[in-house]
Amino acid sequence: MTGRVVHVELTGAAYDVVIEPGLLARLGTLVAAVAPSPSAILAVDERIVTPHGEPALRSLREAGYATTVITLTAEESHKTLATVSRMYEQMLRSEVLPARTSPVVALGGGIVGDTAGFAAATYLRGLPLVQVPTTLLAMVDAAIGGKTGVNIALPDGGLGKNLIGAFWQPRAVLVDPDVLDTLTRRDFRCGLAECVKAGVIADESLLEFLAERAVAILDLDTAVLGELIERTVRIKVGIVREDERETGRRALLNLGHTFAHAIEAQPHVEIRHGEAVSIGLTAAMEVAVRTGRMTDADRGRVTGLLETFGLPLRMPQRVELARLLRAMQYDKKAISGRIRLVIPEGLGSASVTDDVPDDVVAAAWACVGARE
Repeated sequence: MTGRVVHVELTGAAYDVVIEPGLLARLGTLVAAVAPSPSAILAVDERIVTPHGEPALRSLREAGYATTVITLTAEESHKTLATVSRMYEQMLRSEVLPARTSPVVALGGGIVGDTAGFAAATYLRGLPLVQVPTTLLAMVDAAIGGKTGVNIALPDGGLGKNLIGAFWQPRAVLVDPDVLDTLTRRDFRCGLAECVKAGVIADESLLEFLAERAVAILDLDTAVLGELIERTVRIKVGIVREDERETGRRALLNLGHTFAHAIEAQPHVEIRHGEAVSIGLTAAMEVAVRTGRMTDADRGRVTGLLETFGLPLRMPQRVELARLLRAMQYDKKAISGRIRLVIPEGLGSASVTDDVPDDVVAAAWACVGARE
């Protein structure tokens, strides 16, 4: 497969998403093209130092960067201001002090990209950022669009997802599909939830592609994965171009996420983000069916896809409805405590609304396993 490039043009910022097998081997050259500097910071998921961190570091040094390596624990409980503070301290103590030109290269999944991205946005009032996602979920969603941030504890002991953050566009997003070979099957499937979500929002033909190529996708066919990543990225880029700061249409990208974040906020529920998105999408479709926005047949097409990819439709543990509703109040889209939901309008379209009846929201939670 030859390289694919998706150009992102924003007000005051422009960059490319480069999708190319084997790209990691020439990472240094690609970073130098967008962020030349004597030094760099490589922020890497501690679990992938051996398969991906070492070749990335070698490539950066070969390109002339004096590189400081910072390892991060890719868990939601570590995606905090304390971790960002530790990053600042490591940069201050490094042998080569970062300058304002020093790029932060974020190598890992969405947690690493969000955390390192927020550190880049705030250290010295902003360092260049290069996203190098190593999970499918980060490749098609988290690394695209400039959102960075960390979590904070909620008053009831739950987790406030991404409530502290900043918009900070990367200089480049560099995607090497070959690294997906090292993902667990569970983590790979989590990324497919975001692909399905993108199709529901903006492109019914992507859902057809996913259904037709499901076997090849699950077999990690390089060419098919390259096309899938490019198509999904183009959907997100098209929406971000119209609404960089999420004042309007970009909110559609949160389809299923208001439900998902409420699930992830529960300290006793063990779940990956992509799994929570799959459950959240199921709940959002229940709202859509009950309010006449979506047919049961269309919902069935989507839930069938999610099941084909081994994604859950219900929470792994039952959670009290009151806890879930309370967590929804802290969602970033909420206004004065009023819950705003992204709801499918058939397939390939969605809308944001704040007038879903309480009993319909409760029914949606019930369909994914909430209890009174």
